[in-house]
This record gives sequence, C-alpha cells and structure tokens, in this order.
Amino acid sequence: MSPKRVSPEDTKSQPAPAQAPQPTSLKAETTKGQLAGGLSAQGRARLTCKGKPVAWQDIEWYAGKRGELIGTSQTDARGIAEMEGGSISGIFTAIQGEIGGYSVKYLGSEEYLPSEAHGHIVPLFDIGS
Repeated sequence: MSPKRVSPEDTKSQPAPAQAPQPTSLKAETTKGQLAGGLSAQGRARLTCKGKPVAWQDIEWYAGKRGELIGTSQTDARGIAEMEGGSISGIFTAIQGEIGGYSVKYLGSEEYLPSEAHGHIVPLFDIGS
C-alpha cells in the first residue's frame, strides 16, 4: 500500500500542529535581609527553558513557602526577575520570611510550563546606631 498523497491545497486548510509547552526551571538566590519593623530584603530569581533565559514573564513572590503574596515582577531579557526592595511587614509574615525564606512561582503560559523555587533569607541585624 502506498502512502497517501497530499496536495498543496490540502495542507493549506489544515492547522499547524500545536507545540506542547516547554519545561522551565526557576531558581531563587539566597539573599540578605534586615529585620527592623518588618523584614526587608531584595530577592532575585532566574527563569530558564533548556538553559536559555525566558524573558518578559511574570514571577510571583511569597513570604516563606507559599505564604503571603509579597508582589509580582517581570523577568528581563536575561530571564532575571527582582523583587525591588521587597518588604515583608506584619510580625507574622516577617517571621515567616525570616524563618522560611521566600518562594517564587511562575504560572506558565501557552509556550512554557509553570515552575517554582525557594530562596533563603540570611538575616542581618542592625545593632545599635
């Protein structure tokens, strides 16, 4: 039996096969933070797909391991997102961040699968000024 021949007209009417979303890797860096009326730290995370940066994607930031949402930032051309001067206020959330660090989550898109990571916060104590 010979293979079915497809005319050029047949291929025009068929939609292109959809590509499956690609896996991503999200890494959160260890950062230093100050505990003074709340925990203040600058978090940094990198989103990649097969080792290459994934740019212009939203990253969610949480206190501890998926605790209170701190905020959202976007990856740059290098796949790096930063929580600029992220501040965790409120005693419970500050303690949660100090003990549990912070978490980042990428919700995914049509092109990329979701991923998440956890970063540690090393506390800096400002003793007497």
